Amino acid sequence: MRNSFIHIVIPIIATLLYVAFVGYMILDGTTISSVDGSGIVKGWGISAWGNNTAMLLINNGLILLSAIFITYIALRFRLFKEKSLLPLHFFLIFQILTPQLVGNLFTPNITALISMGLIAILYSSYQENNSTEKGFLIALILSATSLIDAHILYLLPILIVGFIQMQSSSARTYAAMIIGLITPYWIVWGLGIVPLSQFDFAQLAIIPQLPVADKTLISTLIVLLLGLILGFANLANTYNEKIHTRATNGFINILSVYTALLLIIDNTHYTTYLPLLNMAVALQTAYYFTSQQGRLVRVFFFILSIALIAWGVWLYGM
Repeated sequence: MRNSFIHIVIPIIATLLYVAFVGYMILDGTTISSVDGSGIVKGWGISAWGNNTAMLLINNGLILLSAIFITYIALRFRLFKEKSLLPLHFFLIFQILTPQLVGNLFTPNITALISMGLIAILYSSYQENNSTEKGFLIALILSATSLIDAHILYLLPILIVGFIQMQSSSARTYAAMIIGLITPYWIVWGLGIVPLSQFDFAQLAIIPQLPVADKTLISTLIVLLLGLILGFANLANTYNEKIHTRATNGFINILSVYTALLLIIDNTHYTTYLPLLNMAVALQTAYYFTSQQGRLVRVFFFILSIALIAWGVWLYGM
């Protein structure tokens, strides 16, 4: 869909509207408490920082940075056939659909940004004969982040799959990843910063429960279904792409499905996985609209965007 107004102008307008939305929340005195994630180390979360304007600004600053960063990844690693800012557009819309994500400083918004950084490192390893250093770095960052958000460790399997997808896996890479995983724990324990009794690996326990039917759950289902439908639609298009594009977009499809499964299985902590799912589905949606052509596609883009925004307006208006 070659249309500079859709690919460039509308995402910029969406960004400005998002900034205006944050400004409205501040002026209106809106406070939205977030359900914060818990880290492997007891007491290392950020939930104690409280709900205030500064935390709201930092949180939404992170969201804007994440939107810009996933768009940079899409452009830097050529995920699309043409230059487009649509990942920014859809990610901001998806985030607004879950009020908990745009309220107080929310740990998973931090870890989602870090996770996309790990994916950027992964993409840079494409067809490398020796990706030992990158494997170590990814595991090191993943493990260090788990000290404040334990559930990021569940990304380890998908990152291992990612090295296979990027054709850069080897026994040395996986050995380096094991060392990288151990290193942060060894450092904080060895230096006496964290005693063994303060490590709480029980945070990784998955306890499924029946989800509560509310507006947030509906928003989550909307993103899940959109990712599923467009993911299947994108599979047909990627067969005509270059090998590199197939690898990078294929990984986003796998990430989307994997994150959705985590969200469903570990539904007690489903908001923990939402920012990363929103990133993956935003990239899937952007790929769909950059790979399809025709008037009907443009109509579908506007209908989808307006419907999602209307749902968001209704959420905050009720």
